Amino acid sequence: MMGSHSGITLGWMSLLLLTMGLLAGCDNDPRATGEAPAVKGEQRVLSGKVMYREKIAMPEGATLTVSLADVSRMDAPADIIAEQHIDAPGQVPVPFALRYQADAVDPERAMTYAVRAEIRGAGGELLWTTTQRNDVDFSAGVPADMTLMLEKVGSVKRGAVIMNREQARKRGADFWAQGNEPGWHLVIVPEEVLVFVGDYGQRTVTVPNAGALTEDTVTLYESTSESAALRVEIEKGGCEDGMSGAEFAYQVSVTLNQKLYRGCGEDL
Repeated sequence: MMGSHSGITLGWMSLLLLTMGLLAGCDNDPRATGEAPAVKGEQRVLSGKVMYREKIAMPEGATLTVSLADVSRMDAPADIIAEQHIDAPGQVPVPFALRYQADAVDPERAMTYAVRAEIRGAGGELLWTTTQRNDVDFSAGVPADMTLMLEKVGSVKRGAVIMNREQARKRGADFWAQGNEPGWHLVIVPEEVLVFVGDYGQRTVTVPNAGALTEDTVTLYESTSESAALRVEIEKGGCEDGMSGAEFAYQVSVTLNQKLYRGCGEDL
């Protein structure tokens, strides 16, 4: 009887341990969180709509571009994960659907991914753009029905070349940066333009000011025109001009068509 009783007891214990193991396995199943693990080659869709506040129609020939990017590195261009171009998008709200590879994003990396959008005219001029960072949190799955609010870009006023701080202030600028070898300076006019003057005044590039992205002590501007791509990174921290020895409050890096310029900047 003792042997029989021991056998029954061991049997029940084995069954109990097996059941506990199965339950533990269920707890570790990623599907229990509502987010299935990424499968190589699997596509997912991030959808939403694009809006702007103005009660005006888009011009004929307009194009809407929406993109999902890895924006984790402030010192490098964003890595585009998915992009959608919509020709003749009609009137707002305009729906979008970004298809991306599931294994291209890491749900554990918060504040890493963002969506931006822009509307350009038939000639490539920037008309509306996102000016706020639209973060995407994949930790709880694919977000549903995002809304991107675009801001109208002010008209690009070229006018005379801005050669000094006083001219920049009169023009309405709120930031000045400069560098050497060759001599250059940059002027930022809020909600209007970024003006880069290079080669000791021999070259001027004016692009729309589409707004800034700020993270910690770094502020980033990116904009394009028909012939130029301009990226400006402003970091708070002491900076000394190599030629004059003047002290500035910001370190500035300007990338114009892949050429890098380094210098210093200050608020006006």
